[in-house]
Amino acid sequence: MNKTLVFFGGTFDPPHLEHENMVKAVERELSPDEIIIMPTFIPPHKKTFMSASPSKRLKMCKASFGGIKGATVSDYEIKQRGKSFSYLTIQKLAKEYEGYKIYFLMGTDMISTFHQWKNPTEILRCATPLLCVREGENESVKKSKEDFYSRFGVEIKSLNYVGKNLSSTKIKIAKLLHQDIGDMVSSPVNRLIDEFLLYNGGEKARFLVDNLTPQRLEHTKGVIALAVKYAKALGVSLKKTVTAAMLHDVAKYLNPADYKDFEMPYGVPKPVVHQYLGAYVCEKVLGIKDKEILNAVRYHTSAKPQMSTLAKIIFTADMLEEGRTYEGVGKMREISFQDFEKGFVLSLKRSLDYVNEKGGSVYPLTQKAYNYYTNKKR
Repeated sequence: MNKTLVFFGGTFDPPHLEHENMVKAVERELSPDEIIIMPTFIPPHKKTFMSASPSKRLKMCKASFGGIKGATVSDYEIKQRGKSFSYLTIQKLAKEYEGYKIYFLMGTDMISTFHQWKNPTEILRCATPLLCVREGENESVKKSKEDFYSRFGVEIKSLNYVGKNLSSTKIKIAKLLHQDIGDMVSSPVNRLIDEFLLYNGGEKARFLVDNLTPQRLEHTKGVIALAVKYAKALGVSLKKTVTAAMLHDVAKYLNPADYKDFEMPYGVPKPVVHQYLGAYVCEKVLGIKDKEILNAVRYHTSAKPQMSTLAKIIFTADMLEEGRTYEGVGKMREISFQDFEKGFVLSLKRSLDYVNEKGGSVYPLTQKAYNYYTNKKR
């Protein structure tokens, strides 16, 4: 009977409780002879933000997985430096562990993009995918498995364990906004995050937290998370995106009268005031000079003709973040991932429809924006 090895690679920025639960499930369900956890040096297929250094991620991995039976944290890819291509690592493991049955532990997002990896067939020659499904993914996983088999002729083995919907991005956003992450990472990892001062939003985030309600902070977290997804897909700076998304509602509850030099444009309805005051606060109080970020905040409620892609991202994420539950939002969100520009225009239309439904006056700039992007006569 062949010995078995399970390989679990990833950025682990940071490693979280669901990563640990996946490894524990592997040990419990497969009883493999070896489990190797390996943080990448540079992930070739993944864009990230507020990144911890490879050495710090390695230390967090050792703190996270060190107590799990049979688990070993390897620094192989970090020592190799450069982009960490899985096919090279798997080839190395296949030679080192000749005669072993090798499983490659993956999440569903990895399965769906596997065909875009470098030399995927070489990975499959040496290893069998081992899938861990997360809550709410059953339907999408079924299709991903069918597509995978159709493309590669390989059956994917799945764990019985179903993971919770937790991500490193979610943890970073919570930490960015000075929120407790103790229910998402282990205590040793939490201590290292604090010791290394990782994912810290600094004074800007502190100002935001001090001036928003808990409910508005939850909305802000949703906007950041969705904006980051759009930015990754569209090639927009993640640093700029996170800053603009974090601060888009910074002035939601501030009083314009408290800022003597602030000049409000003429005819601005009350629900739109905070976008202009927000841009002022970002520049004059928080010291942000980047005009693209400032304009993304300045027009995140009204929109305007000729917006930058960043500004469109913040506007759309504000309308479609996961905390929004109005009728049709799920479909709009789905469309925005398939065709971002179409999703943006639908969000513009939703903004106009909402004001009309409430019997309010449409802000002329929003109507101009809608006309501009739908090529209607002005």
